[in-house]
Amino acid sequence: MKKITYLLISFSLLYTSCMKVLDVEPTDKISSDIAIRDKVGIERAIIGSYTALQAAGLYGRNRVIVGDLAADNLTWTGTTFEYLQIENNEIPAENGILEGAWIAAYDGLNRVNNVLYKLPEITDLTPAERDKFEGEALFMRALFHFNLLSYYGGIPLKTMPTLIISNVDQERNTPDQVYEQVIADLLGAEAKLPAVMPAGRANSFAASALLARVYLTRFHASGNNEFAGKAAEKAGNVITESGLGLVLPYAALFEDSNNEVIFEIVFDAQNKNRLAEYFFPRSLAGRYEIAPSGDLTQSYESGDQRFEASIATDPENKVYCIKYEQLSAGSDAVIVLRLAEMYLIRAEALAYTNGDITAVQSDINTIRSRAGLAPATADSYDELKLAIENERRHEFAFEGHRWFDLVRTKRAASLLGIDEKYTLFPIPLSEMQTNRLMKQNDGY
Repeated sequence: MKKITYLLISFSLLYTSCMKVLDVEPTDKISSDIAIRDKVGIERAIIGSYTALQAAGLYGRNRVIVGDLAADNLTWTGTTFEYLQIENNEIPAENGILEGAWIAAYDGLNRVNNVLYKLPEITDLTPAERDKFEGEALFMRALFHFNLLSYYGGIPLKTMPTLIISNVDQERNTPDQVYEQVIADLLGAEAKLPAVMPAGRANSFAASALLARVYLTRFHASGNNEFAGKAAEKAGNVITESGLGLVLPYAALFEDSNNEVIFEIVFDAQNKNRLAEYFFPRSLAGRYEIAPSGDLTQSYESGDQRFEASIATDPENKVYCIKYEQLSAGSDAVIVLRLAEMYLIRAEALAYTNGDITAVQSDINTIRSRAGLAPATADSYDELKLAIENERRHEFAFEGHRWFDLVRTKRAASLLGIDEKYTLFPIPLSEMQTNRLMKQNDGY
């Protein structure tokens, strides 16, 4: 992906202490009216929206790290004390890592909303091009909103760009309202996106896969079996219709774009992430801010190929993650959605609604077989639920899933020994201080 000078930029992080995040004004050296006036402008704006996903607060670093560090897959080994707060689940509202996640998501929302706002005015687009750009923007808007919901619970929905700075205080929408918006956007994206897109750009199956994840999460939040059924249906459609397959061996997943990836964030030397730098030990020129936990490393079954594909040991006998290894270039892709998750989403949806046990076992064993393991012995719903949780832990280690898996199934409090109210993160202090309608989560 080439380095591009984007026509849409957000305010600098240097100014977040004195400007509220929801005040992002989409400006450039020239006005946005001039910036997005034709197909070239829309294309650049869409690319700029994807670039928002590369932010350190999102998939450039901390969406990946926080998802395992707040749970039990990673432990803090470095110098950034805010990571220790996350590991201990004792997070103050001024934690800069979570503030960065909030800022980056709302920056991205403003970019995609600006695209959607200007798109009806663009006249030099074919119907297919218009649908494609709208579908991409809707997909990203859903992803930004869903990530915020996963972190903070109900959050202010943003479906219009900030065009003028006035009356910008905004209260939180309820989780149900956020779910409804996310689902509506993804259904729109699914209908408008083509089935094939270049690497790093969403296609219709990316929308279907994210819908499966959203429906599964909403099922657990609501107890409504209808959402579980929809999750299983969407996951099944991706499995049978996308033409994708599980990559062999497992380690090949993290080498190049491949036939298992549904949606990924693409980086290069100009637009890099710092994941390898943060994971690699100092003996290998990394920062070693975080490391695989002893609990995780000891939990793998003998012969599980995912262990050697995920964890290595340096000359000083320190374990570290090797899913990201481009230390200097920072060009490792970050996988957001892949086919293995669809099998485990379908299995989870069925297991939690007393579905066909044989079908659940089949999906679990499809994942275990690729890892070089024998079929699971679980044959009751309770055993199958734990088997799915275990497979997800090892299948997606260091991909940022673990915390959200445990929170989704309401297992985080008991397994991690925390109060249920701390399964939501605090609204950042800067937002609390500047948004008069904002209310903090319980316990902060």
